[in-house]
Amino acid sequence: MVKSFAPTEDTRMAEFGTSESRGEARTVAILDAALELISEVGYERVTMDNIAARAHASKMTMYRRWPTKSELVAEALRRHAQGDVPSVPDTGTLRGDLLATVAEIAETLTGERGPSLIGLAEAIRDDAALREQVSSQVRERSHQVGREICARAVSRAEPVHANRAEAVLDLAFGHLFTATLFDGTKPSLVDQRSLVDAILLPLLSPTHTSAP
Repeated sequence: MVKSFAPTEDTRMAEFGTSESRGEARTVAILDAALELISEVGYERVTMDNIAARAHASKMTMYRRWPTKSELVAEALRRHAQGDVPSVPDTGTLRGDLLATVAEIAETLTGERGPSLIGLAEAIRDDAALREQVSSQVRERSHQVGREICARAVSRAEPVHANRAEAVLDLAFGHLFTATLFDGTKPSLVDQRSLVDAILLPLLSPTHTSAP
């Protein structure tokens, strides 16, 4: 007779870790498939069926996590632009943090590969659900960054109008989006620095003087 043994705590943790890893790999495959298909045929022609087939995933699994295509695509765009756990740049100064954040926003708008927010501007305009998902994510992220940057400045004893944090980051995003849309490319490093020194930093720092 073969003895049966109850699984140990280590065994259960290993099994959980393996299951969690498989789940994350499946998520990545689905989100990557969505971005690939959007690049190939456009947002409007992509369906949940297409994405499931490309990712070799169950539609039931997809719908449990993302009830609509717009929710799935919005998360795919966020992960593509910022990674799974986006961090707020910490350079040691308010100006440095703003420069790093502006560079991050500029990259989010264009991206290195796959669809970008600029490339999906028409779909965002026409699809109310996608528009709501993307705008919510963008505002939430921008406001989080603004609050954290200002909190760090306060902790460093840098003078800062912390109550302006969210409005200033909204302004930064709007400026970069418009510039990228009209110029067809992300703003240069010189333009990004000008945005920070001439507009954002003076609004946040009452004692700011422009950098040379």
